[in-house]
Amino acid sequence: MRIKKLLYIFLVSLVMVFFTSCGDSKTKVIYKKDGYPDLKGRNLVVYVASREDVGKLLLEMFKEKTGCTYEYMRMPTEEAVARVRVEKDYPKADIFMGGTCDAHTVMKDEQLSEQYKSENAKNILEPYKDKDGYWTGFELEPLSIAINKERWEKEFKPRGIKVPTEYEDLLNPIYKGEIVMPDPKTSGTAYTIVASLVQSMGTDKAIEYLKGLKSNVGQFTVNGYTPCQKVGTGEYLIGINFLGDQLMMKKSGFDMITNVPKNAGWTIDAISKIKKGPNEDIANLFIDFCLSEEGANALKNISMGFPTREDIDMSYKAKTLSDLEIYKEYDFYKAGKEKEFLVDMWEKIN
Repeated sequence: MRIKKLLYIFLVSLVMVFFTSCGDSKTKVIYKKDGYPDLKGRNLVVYVASREDVGKLLLEMFKEKTGCTYEYMRMPTEEAVARVRVEKDYPKADIFMGGTCDAHTVMKDEQLSEQYKSENAKNILEPYKDKDGYWTGFELEPLSIAINKERWEKEFKPRGIKVPTEYEDLLNPIYKGEIVMPDPKTSGTAYTIVASLVQSMGTDKAIEYLKGLKSNVGQFTVNGYTPCQKVGTGEYLIGINFLGDQLMMKKSGFDMITNVPKNAGWTIDAISKIKKGPNEDIANLFIDFCLSEEGANALKNISMGFPTREDIDMSYKAKTLSDLEIYKEYDFYKAGKEKEFLVDMWEKIN
């Protein structure tokens, strides 16, 4: 009987060792001769709130270099955060990528993300990364006004009206029904518009401004990219969203004017590691890759944002950040904490 008991204990111990070793093997990454990890058989799940071509480029490159397969879902910023929140106890994804930076601060505050200080983050300028390592920015984008050039020259230029360059220009009654912008309830882009106006103008003046703007808007879109698409096709004359989205449309052949208004808000496209995601070790490696010089240089070919790495040559851009009169004091930590209040404020504006 004693022998059977000892044998039973031995077998249980053996099984425990087996499963422990399996768990350990998950974190023991083997590196290939080219310096990249060998991740064949592994899979990464990513929620992407940045432009789809940005997310897919980095994921495809990571797959090519490491053999790691991936799944991704493209969705508006607020939808992505809501999904992570719902899945908090049983996370389905490993990474939240892109979206406005205030969303990443909300995830940090709600303990939906976890710290990871990538070695490559040392090359990211300090204002563009969380000091505690909960998120790191890979590019910066200012808000901008887009105008359909063909419609402007045919319908509005003959009237002697100045091309809109500042936010105040959008209050002209002549633009009633001709403006398209995203909805702050679903879009991080739109929330950046509201939060940055409140911070730069003060709450009372911002409410008055937003009341006038809201009355001129013909459509509120679910996500931040759609406004420049609708301006590009001429469905609307004017749109408000991020400059990078507008420049991508111009690059695709749509003729539009882009003006970054004085005191425009801006965001940092960032990457966060979802807390207790199913592939935590692979998530770290993907963040390393996204923040690498190689990743940043790859983005130069398709993205119109401003890189956050200080060692990236930006001479390819017509303008640098210092050329733009953006609202440099914009505080996305404050914006993140005030989200519920400001969205409610927006809803009450008639």
